[in-house]
Formats: sequence, structure tokens, C-alpha cells
Amino acid sequence: MAVTWTEEQQQVIVLRNRNLLVSAAAGSGKTAVLVERIVQKVLDESHPVDIDRMLVVTFTKAAAAEMRERVSQAIEKRLEAQPDHSRLQRQATLVLNAQITTIDSFCLYVVRNYFQTIGLEPSFRIADPGELQLLKADVAQEVMEQCYQEKSEGFLRLADRYATAKSDAALVDFMLRMYDFSQSYPWPQEWLASLPGYYALADEQDLDSQEWMKGLCSYLGCLAADFKGQMEYAKALCCDEDGPQMYLAAVEDDLTRLDGLCACKSYADFSRQLSDLHFTRLGVNRKYEGSKEKQELVKGIRKSMKDALGKVQQSYFYQDLTQMLSDIREILPDVEALAQLTRTFAKAFQAKKQERSLLDFSDIEHFALDILADPNTKEPTAAAKELRETFEEIMIDEYQDSNYVQETILKAVSPE
Repeated sequence: MAVTWTEEQQQVIVLRNRNLLVSAAAGSGKTAVLVERIVQKVLDESHPVDIDRMLVVTFTKAAAAEMRERVSQAIEKRLEAQPDHSRLQRQATLVLNAQITTIDSFCLYVVRNYFQTIGLEPSFRIADPGELQLLKADVAQEVMEQCYQEKSEGFLRLADRYATAKSDAALVDFMLRMYDFSQSYPWPQEWLASLPGYYALADEQDLDSQEWMKGLCSYLGCLAADFKGQMEYAKALCCDEDGPQMYLAAVEDDLTRLDGLCACKSYADFSRQLSDLHFTRLGVNRKYEGSKEKQELVKGIRKSMKDALGKVQQSYFYQDLTQMLSDIREILPDVEALAQLTRTFAKAFQAKKQERSLLDFSDIEHFALDILADPNTKEPTAAAKELRETFEEIMIDEYQDSNYVQETILKAVSPE
């Protein structure tokens, strides 16, 4: 029986020469659509693409194996119906070596084929997790001892704040968590070096110029717009003949507040709007005989809005702007010291791994990135351009699971 695709699924399958982002709920058929797109590109009469010229990336070995199996089965099924189809016969063979793989395996493929471009010794091995954990702990201890001997003012202040008289385990843990987090960025040392800049804020304008603040304000604006839409629906329910008209005044007051939030452009604007967060009590009509369902729906929408704005106030606006700027500036020396401590550890840890010809999966990703993008100019290298010629299309399953390193790697080899 032929599969019947929805209009949106059919679009994903047939659209060409553009970037596509597919967002759908779990179990909605995203993988089936991806498989069908692959098969239809293979059989495209005007521009057929061999399956080994597609890079299909997943995030687990099981998912990669399942994807390869499903693609293979789809090709075999069509081949059963057209046994003399030479192109299908060719794809049935090529699928065995197609790049349907995990992101880690693809990065390892890049490193093994282009290691010489970055002067990497080819005799490396992937470290055992337990071995790596012990080595990391040893290097962390060596770095801490070195820092205590050097007695830099920034480090001693940091240790005084985050270590105790009996143990500096909390500070070591802080450093290691910072290190692990930095590895999700394309160029970790540059990111660590940039961290203090996020805390060197002289005034409100500096705060508003930060990318993280722009992101927060954008999120709050979207949240306000979303609730405005919901409250407009609630107002329409109140205005229905059988609706809870006694709630209309409170809902209209809510809409006025949401209009104010939607107009906010800065953190200070949001702070002013949320500084006095109170809501008009819902009206009461003891003789109300209208729709109980509409009454409960309006109450539910309003409660969701109130709860969300209350959490926003508690999470982001628990102090005034002047005090916030003061607190941020106060921890700037700690951020500088922690970033430097983490950078020192990262270099020492990398040196120890190189001594033993060890790599972890984070190293594989970053070496792959160094092979594909010039660390100074960030431009694609000759190796990246060669791979761009190899792949006609790149498909990423569960794209939301990728980090910045992986995204940068895949962009480097994406066809222009």
C-alpha cells in the first residue's frame, strides 16, 4: 500500500535547492519523510544523486543503523517492483558505503583522512572514558598546585571565595564544568578569553548591547506576544453571549499590561513594566448561567499568563538595574580568574593527551574543525572545499541536538 503524505510532508520530500528545517512532534514521521526524500533524490529524473553523495548525520549509532536499514529497505522495495532498473541496482550497492553516520564517526572520518593537514600524529587512539577521567583529575591537581605556588591575586581571590580551608574540590569542580562547557564552542580558548567582556559593563547601554541580553529581551517579547494572543481569545470568549462577561474588565486590564510588555525594547523597559506586578480580580456573577467550559477556559488562560509572568519576575527582575550592574561588575575579577584557570587547565590537559597520543571525542570534533576551517580566518580550508564537492546534500536528523562545534563543522562541508 502506497504511503499518503500530508501536504507539508510532501513539500519536505520534493523541495530542492534550498535549506530546510523540519519541526514536528515525536512520532509524526520525520524519519520516514527523510528516507523518502533520500530515495526520491536518488531517482530524480532531471537531477539524480547517488546515495554516496549525500551526508546523512544522526546522533547515535542505533539511529544511524536504523536509518541505513530503512533507506536500504526502501531501495530494495522499489527494486523488487523494477528488478531491471540499473540505477536502483547501483544504489543498492552504494548504500553499503554511504555516509549515513553519527556526527562523531563523520568527524573521525575527516581526521583520519586529513590528519596531515594539521600536523596530527596518525598513531592516536581514542581514550577510554575511565582513563580519561583519571588523567583529567591528575592534570587538575597539578594545575591547582601550580596556581597556589604562583599566588596570583586573581586566583587567590577566586580560591578564597570558592574553596574551603580543608578542600578546593568545589573550585576544581567549577573549573572542570567550565572546561566541559567550553568544549561545545568551536574555538574554546577564544570563547574563554571573551568571557570577561560579558561582565565589563559600565552602564545600561552596555548591558543592552550584550547578545545574551538581546536574547532575553527577544524571549520576553515573544512570551508577551504569545500571551496577548491567548488573552485576546479569552476576551472573545467573554464577549460571547454565553461567555463569562463578568471577567471582561479583568481580561481587558491584562491586555493593557501585555500591550505595555510587547512595546518594551530593553531590560529597563521590562523591569519598569514588571516592577509592580498585580492583576485585577476576576468579577463575580453568582447568577451566571453561561458556558461553564468557556468560564474555565478563560480562568485557565489567565492563570497560565499570571504564573508565567510571576516566574519571569522572580527569575530575571528580582533586583533593580543599578544593583544588578553593580553585582555583575563585582564578579568580573572572579570571571577573569576562572577563565584563565580554565584556559591553563585546557592547555595542560591537551598537552598530557598529546604526550600519550590520546584523543577524546571532543578532540576529534575540534581537530575536524581545524581541518575544515582556518582557526584564524574561520574560512573553509582546501579539505572543506574538497568535501563540498563530494556531498550534494547534507541531512541532519535531530538537528536540535547539535552543538556549536558540530554545526560549524557541517556548515564547513555544506554545498554552496
